[in-house]
Amino acid sequence: MSADAFKHVAILGGGGLMGHGIALACLQASAAKVTLISRKQKSIDLGMELIEKGPFGLQKGVKRGKVTEEQATEIMGRVDGSTDYAEGLAGADLVFETIPEIVDVKQEALCEAEKHVADDTVFASNTSSIMISELAAKMQNTSRLVGTHWFYPSNILPLIEVGRSELTSQVALDKVVGYLSAIGKKPVVVKDSPGFFMTRFINLYIAEAIRLVELGIAGPAEIDEMVKTGLGWPMGVFELLDDTASFDSFVQAQTYLFETLGERYAVPPLARKVILAGYKGDPKFKPDSKGGWYEFLGVERPEKPKKG
Repeated sequence: MSADAFKHVAILGGGGLMGHGIALACLQASAAKVTLISRKQKSIDLGMELIEKGPFGLQKGVKRGKVTEEQATEIMGRVDGSTDYAEGLAGADLVFETIPEIVDVKQEALCEAEKHVADDTVFASNTSSIMISELAAKMQNTSRLVGTHWFYPSNILPLIEVGRSELTSQVALDKVVGYLSAIGKKPVVVKDSPGFFMTRFINLYIAEAIRLVELGIAGPAEIDEMVKTGLGWPMGVFELLDDTASFDSFVQAQTYLFETLGERYAVPPLARKVILAGYKGDPKFKPDSKGGWYEFLGVERPEKPKKG
């Protein structure tokens, strides 16, 4: 399949942490038009800003010599946003859903979007934990929904975990896998299941790290240093939760996994305390956040090594 097989890609959920990266991946590797769609204008505005000026955005690409000024200008000319589903989805042939990990909210968005697209438009959910068959349950055409679990930063990291439910058609799966491969990604197809592979695997690590802080065995700075130095992780556990503002996504996913898979995925009490106190990570990505784990615990952040 060609990278230009899809002419108009829509991103449901605006351009948050994951949505803007997915938009960039499509914009930089194809000639597609991309539309960010959200009921909240501030989500669209944030997405447009991150695409252009974010940590992995076009301006950083220009500075690093990965993108020319002319290419960046051309790319920005192919992306827009809309708070109106009918307007934003007009002509869309591929729709990525990037809404928070709440079943009924995702289902509502998918069903509403389905009203405004053609019969052969393909849908792909960026869910990290919810079963694709459950998300598709209320859609008119359940066969066209595929799971595409991207990883941050979406336009940089190649891996995409593709979830295929019993309801997903071979045609939809082939279209999505073919497109992802064509834009330079590495799709890996897995069976539909709560959390698929990656979230079930990684969330156990994150939850255990939180429990060890809770028990006073090690602090966030020490844990982050150990997993980076000892395990070769590019980011520490608490750096990941804070700097990508993905902590609320972790809690939402862990809650779903607990409900579907049982006690080993229980949300640690300390995690519940931190999230309820309003500490969701970097306010750059979550404007309503008071900060992250380091701020809540009053712990000094280790200095990041200077590049170059």
